[in-house]
Amino acid sequence: LSQPGRTVTEDQASQISQAVKAVALALGKASGRNEFGGVYGELYRKFGIASYRMLPARRFEEAMRFLAEWHETVAGGPLPF
Repeated sequence: LSQPGRTVTEDQASQISQAVKAVALALGKASGRNEFGGVYGELYRKFGIASYRMLPARRFEEAMRFLAEWHETVAGGPLPF
């Protein structure tokens, strides 16, 4: 798990994608806009990546925590999965 160049697995990438979807839909309910680009953009900026599939595996839990906290702030509850 601690190999320096290792990125997230397909399963982890799927979990990130689902978390982004949950946050984007919650934000979209409030704004009436498509918020997917904004959520992905924030994730990419925070972790210095160009794609969620490029996230280093060692930072997976941190990314999920970031998205879960964001979702809780916006939707008032935990991620729905």
